[in-house]
Amino acid sequence: MSVLKSVMQKTQIENPSDFSTLSSRESLFINLINKNPGIRYLELKSLTGLQNGVISHYLRQLESNGLIKSVRTPGVSCFYPPSSSELSQKIFRRSRQITPQRIILALIQKNHSFRSLVKEVKKSPSNVSTYTTKLIHDDIVVISYVNSEKIFEINPKIYDQLIYTLKINV
Repeated sequence: MSVLKSVMQKTQIENPSDFSTLSSRESLFINLINKNPGIRYLELKSLTGLQNGVISHYLRQLESNGLIKSVRTPGVSCFYPPSSSELSQKIFRRSRQITPQRIILALIQKNHSFRSLVKEVKKSPSNVSTYTTKLIHDDIVVISYVNSEKIFEINPKIYDQLIYTLKINV
């Protein structure tokens, strides 16, 4: 319980809306989600030290009141501020994973062939292939061809939003 107290003491509501009717635990969850968009259920459990049932109760309540958004996939639940767009959610979700984060950062620096991307990311070709496919599916990465070689690059239509969402200084 001391972890919960210390997190609650360090937490302040950053949203200017009136949250005076929220309990301290509801405020805690809102702050953790606002500060860590895309945070996973197990991360919330670890940070708060609360039991599954308690966490589920508060997250369900906050979601039903429109104070948070959730994206549930098999085995993983991620939570976002209510104002986050679908694209921002995809960006946050992928940037919280090591390999996609490395791929995104490498492609922000320059476009890559598959071979150079594998070398830059320092992961196995199968791992890089899996995650580039997911990033392409999420419209974060696109493929172009130069002299019949496949080149991966950040989708130019979302480049500015990607930089803004990740708060990267280029």
